[in-house]
Amino acid sequence: MKIKFLIIGLLIGHLNFAQSNNLPKGFEAGDRTKTNLNLGWKFHLGDLKAKPTSINFDDSNWEDVSVPHNPQLVSYELDSIKETWVQENYLRDISWYRKKLKIEANTSQKIFLEFEAVHNATELWVNGEKVGNYAVNGYTPFHFDITNFVKFGQENTIAIKADNTYNQTIAPDPHRTDYVKFGGLYRDVYLVTTNKLHINFNWENFDAGVHITTPTVNRNNGTVTIKTTVKNENSTDKNSKIVTNIINKDGFVIKKLISEVTIAANSSYTFRQSATVEEDYHLWSPDTPYLYRVNSVIYNEETPVDFVENKFGFRKFSLEKGKGFVLNGEPLFLVGANRHQSYPNIGDALPNSFHYNEALQYKKAGMNIIRLSHYTQDDAFINACDELGIFVYEEPSTWIEWGDDTWFENLEKATRTMIRNHRNHPSIIVWGGAGINHRGPVPRMQTVAKEEDPFRLTASASAPWDGPKNEGITDVHATMDYRRTEFPESAFTMVMEHGSSPNAEVNQFHISRYKGNKNNFAAITWLGADYNHLQPDIIDDQWSRDFMTTYGVLSPYRVPKPVYYWYQSELVKKPIVHIADETASKDGKVRVFSNCQEVELYQDGTLIARQLPDNDVTKTNLNHPSFTFKHNWKKGTLKAIGYSNGEKVTEFTRQKEGKPHHIKVEYNITDQPFYAGGSDIRLVYASILDENGEVVTTTKNEVQFSISGAGEIIDNGKIYANPALVYNGVAAIYVKGTNATGTITITAKAKGLKSGKATINTVKFNTNEITNQAQPIFDYPIERVDIGGDKQLVQFEWQEWTGNSKKELKYNLKETNTQVEISTDQNINWLGNGTSMIGDLSFVGTDGVFVEKGEITLKLTNLKAGKYAIETFHHARKTDIKLTNDIEVTIEDVDGSFTRTSDDHIVNYYDNSSSGERKPISIQSTFTSNGSEAVTLKFKSINAKGTLWLNGFILKQIN
Repeated sequence: MKIKFLIIGLLIGHLNFAQSNNLPKGFEAGDRTKTNLNLGWKFHLGDLKAKPTSINFDDSNWEDVSVPHNPQLVSYELDSIKETWVQENYLRDISWYRKKLKIEANTSQKIFLEFEAVHNATELWVNGEKVGNYAVNGYTPFHFDITNFVKFGQENTIAIKADNTYNQTIAPDPHRTDYVKFGGLYRDVYLVTTNKLHINFNWENFDAGVHITTPTVNRNNGTVTIKTTVKNENSTDKNSKIVTNIINKDGFVIKKLISEVTIAANSSYTFRQSATVEEDYHLWSPDTPYLYRVNSVIYNEETPVDFVENKFGFRKFSLEKGKGFVLNGEPLFLVGANRHQSYPNIGDALPNSFHYNEALQYKKAGMNIIRLSHYTQDDAFINACDELGIFVYEEPSTWIEWGDDTWFENLEKATRTMIRNHRNHPSIIVWGGAGINHRGPVPRMQTVAKEEDPFRLTASASAPWDGPKNEGITDVHATMDYRRTEFPESAFTMVMEHGSSPNAEVNQFHISRYKGNKNNFAAITWLGADYNHLQPDIIDDQWSRDFMTTYGVLSPYRVPKPVYYWYQSELVKKPIVHIADETASKDGKVRVFSNCQEVELYQDGTLIARQLPDNDVTKTNLNHPSFTFKHNWKKGTLKAIGYSNGEKVTEFTRQKEGKPHHIKVEYNITDQPFYAGGSDIRLVYASILDENGEVVTTTKNEVQFSISGAGEIIDNGKIYANPALVYNGVAAIYVKGTNATGTITITAKAKGLKSGKATINTVKFNTNEITNQAQPIFDYPIERVDIGGDKQLVQFEWQEWTGNSKKELKYNLKETNTQVEISTDQNINWLGNGTSMIGDLSFVGTDGVFVEKGEITLKLTNLKAGKYAIETFHHARKTDIKLTNDIEVTIEDVDGSFTRTSDDHIVNYYDNSSSGERKPISIQSTFTSNGSEAVTLKFKSINAKGTLWLNGFILKQIN
């Protein structure tokens, strides 16, 4: 077997549009298509005596639905169902879905149906024939190969049985859970077509899809390894080539990796490629979540046939005694929340816009970690955390108890799928799948997690009432603390669940306490947003509780509570002062959250007090404890003014809540497209305001919503959604778009109040997922040239320009065929005697050409039209001159002539044989070419004596 490897460093520019498929510049998809199938399904709740799988089955009376879909809408209080949290019957039904689909492909292609997740077990029929079933987990992705079942170029019938019945072998069943097991096709569904020579799905095997790791992460450079598995499902061997582009956030290729191999018929091959990144290198962190793209294109001979694209970030973390969690060399304490994915009424059936928006809310609160409790969650939320800079703790679906060997086998499969699907994401740092949630470490699950991913931490998922009092066989002790749990003696510890209260007092207690021990590195509140849960016991009243939690940082409809603003004051750098509303400012205490040094509180213009943050032992280790003013606020206006270093920084005003006066209507998301067709939805908030515009948190109004235009209210008439009850002054309802795009107007009315309304526009939903996600790829070569005499030491992966006379003063660049000419009015000298120097790019700086006096001119011809950046190196190897930046450069291009004195090196060098930990002295310039005229750069030493040098250059097109 012959394998060829080629690594070429590149920076890219504009290429031609890819064929006629509306892909952006430089983007090549080959034969792959990915079609979103969320729209246009027929739905029936409950099983049928005659299976509705045949092509001719009459589904005309079935309900028209879109995915994500919850088979049964529920009330805010879960219909007050009398059933325990084992949940053997409630919502545990079979759902049937059918869809007619024309598949525009041919017999030389592969056809797949991809499911992001289905509750709970899935069976699939295509054109009346059973394709298979997936009965492993209701929270993980899977796919079916339907190639042998479809009618190419014709209409096909898809029938899906989503079986959410109580199951002894699929976790978290058959046990109690502190979350509701909803049903249906609740995540995205796709039709994927590929060439028979294609990259397979990440979850198919350990070596499957694309697997990216960053084995070396330094402050100024890193190494990335990329494993790409290609399946050849042809009956003949195929000469395959992979071109992997590593692309920066602006779309420019910074590295190109090319490998070739012959893949035997009906077999797979895993390409292993690696690259170092030194230029355009950026670290990923919560403050700077820099993402690179890895675009992988597969060729059959010279024809592109397939592609996939992934993202990754360079980041390095460790646990160190006395420092805790260390990210990229700096200690970082992690503060965040647990996230359940469900929303009231609609359960788990969320559009991607909701996942992103919730992640954004946590980011705006300043949180830097989210625990995905207690199951694998949507790709859209993980992607949002990558983009926004939020660490993730992810776990498979368990809660306290476990089952037999079959149960464990399914849990192992689900854990492997979870890790393989999400292992490329820089946001994920902890796998919670090494233990049973709240029971502690499980050896077989620890080994599964480490077999799949040895690079991330595993957590014990412990509880204070049982299991080991440390990390056990895992990496970190992850525990719950709702009172005051004793710390382990030496283990690195994260409190994966701690108490929370709307006034933030409980949150401050736990976070301060855990920050006080350097072996503790994370405090994650229970709970990010309130959610539905069932009763532990329906007979014993001591276990009675509400069907909806009340202690989240956000309300069930994701409206921030006062505690949200304390997190902002503690974690966000922007100056803030916030007076908590009357759900937290009451009983003779006014709570102010601020990151200022002092706060003045006024009522109706009269100073109440000027205070420092609370000096309380329970808040000692916080950055910014709350300010508690002991003031019985009965009426009037409060104003809080924040001061730092004695100067006013910011202020906040709140008026005492009055009587309900009018309704303000808003949508939860206005900065993302709202797609028509029903797959995307929006929450509508109706806030009850007084005359001064304050939310009346104590009002008990009911709000009647009405809709006009291109939308519908999501309500089946049985869940008490409309009129809607008000919680803490806000009523909420969901709307979706009709098939036709247009304007939606929502009107909210309540007895005795002035009504409110708000409009929103829907846009057409594009089902082509590749064009939805594709971004431009600008692919221009980077030309790196090292200049020197006969025995010069050439920099690794640089082009060699070697000479010893005037005959060698012209050079053609290998990638662009640009001609470069060096000229001078004095005698040119070449140095390349095999001597070396110390420093970055030392082999560039150790030799070159030089003149005793005068100028050196660099002339470039045969350039393509565009804007260019060039870095030229001028490190003097003779000791007759100080190593300074005193060089004048004149650029003559299509824009005319421009002269400046170089100042790109701030501090001079004093040792000709060393540049320390920096590059040789260099000058960075830009110029524009019209594609026909030459461009010249003239370098002149400002010093009266001493030599002028040119060691090499880096040339790249940037526009």
